[in-house]
Amino acid sequence: MYSTIDKNIVDKLIRSDKIATINVINLMENEKDFKILVDDLSNPKGFILKCNDLYIPYSTDDKIAFEMIKSLNYKKGDIFGGILKKYYDFIIKSYEIDWEEHCFLYYMDKESLKNSKCSYKVEKLRIEDAEIVNEFFTYKDDTSIEYIRERITFGLSSAVFDDYGNPISWAMVREDGSMGIMFTKKEHRGKGIAASVSIDLAKKVINNNKTPYVHIINNNTASVALAESIGFKKYGDVVWFGVK
Repeated sequence: MYSTIDKNIVDKLIRSDKIATINVINLMENEKDFKILVDDLSNPKGFILKCNDLYIPYSTDDKIAFEMIKSLNYKKGDIFGGILKKYYDFIIKSYEIDWEEHCFLYYMDKESLKNSKCSYKVEKLRIEDAEIVNEFFTYKDDTSIEYIRERITFGLSSAVFDDYGNPISWAMVREDGSMGIMFTKKEHRGKGIAASVSIDLAKKVINNNKTPYVHIINNNTASVALAESIGFKKYGDVVWFGVK
């Protein structure tokens, strides 16, 4: 394999399926520390984006993708982020998996956004809201508060607040361009608040000339129903996982 930081070299491959490669597109725009591994520098048929410890492979030819994946030198802690399930199925034949999350990839066309379901006042998150967001963050750890602050400061966010100015439902855009970190406090669920937040954030993504998308864990039926109700379409299965 060959290594490059020239995004243009894989432009044709990326454009062959802009939903399958949507996370790659956003990471290359938002992150500085990345490499693109290709099978051929002059006419690449496959690539693997390496961003810190994160890997995302893609090719229109499965055989080429599998050969590239097989040639990687993995180490404990390496992560495959939101990759197509067929690549996961290939990797688990040869490597032990440390952890995994199976998700559905949903995306939204601009014309599909159902603005009529936005019935609450929605505003962006403030830096002082980071503590509350982090408190309910699924992946909370010693460093997550800084990540939340960074996303509030530099990314897109939407939230509904109570009468006292406290956020009760929120969502943000991650560095890979996906909508996530979504949460609605239990006592405020079932009122359409999360739909308003999601619609507002999707609209901001669209206004930023991007395609809204989200990774939803397979068994999260409530989030699937919400996504579909506001205009998201299911693309297929993706997997997040780490290797031992």
